[in-house]
Amino acid sequence: MADKTETDDALLMAAISGGDGNALRLLIRKYRPLVFRTALRIMCRSCEAEDITQDVFIKVWQQAGRYNGQSSLSTWLYRITANLSLDKLRRRKLIPSWISNGMSGKNGDRTEISAEDRLIASEEWEIFVKASEKLSPKQRMIFTLKEIEELDTEEVTRITGMNADQIKSNLYLARRTVRKIIMEYNHGKE
Repeated sequence: MADKTETDDALLMAAISGGDGNALRLLIRKYRPLVFRTALRIMCRSCEAEDITQDVFIKVWQQAGRYNGQSSLSTWLYRITANLSLDKLRRRKLIPSWISNGMSGKNGDRTEISAEDRLIASEEWEIFVKASEKLSPKQRMIFTLKEIEELDTEEVTRITGMNADQIKSNLYLARRTVRKIIMEYNHGKE
């Protein structure tokens, strides 16, 4: 038996499939933080994450009828987000360093900085970005989904289409690279 969230999501998707713009707005309000956070952690740039977030919901609007409910809506959204992010990373020849442009709150008011924005502006975020720049696009996607979003291997398999061995291999390589960068950074601080 489906839980209330799955039922609500199925109803929203059916309404969106029928062209209901209000249902899309409700879906965006509910899932935008998840989509943006995932895109940001893969792309490491808020402007690109914002673009991908918009593209995800455009794709949802266009392909709502394709959602079959076999996986949770969040899994479907993770998959779209991961694929769009991966495509964008592949198109980028070099992944330049992320440059902080001063994060601000919802209304542009610097006093309303969210906890996530503070993390992004922090030293830890810069270390993460430097480490993630050394990862291949697949490794970055797997690392984000497994380590940061804390999804289980089965869900990452559904999102990426990779088998468990491919996920483990990419995750191993990503962890090794991230660990090396962090060790180099910590050694440099001494």
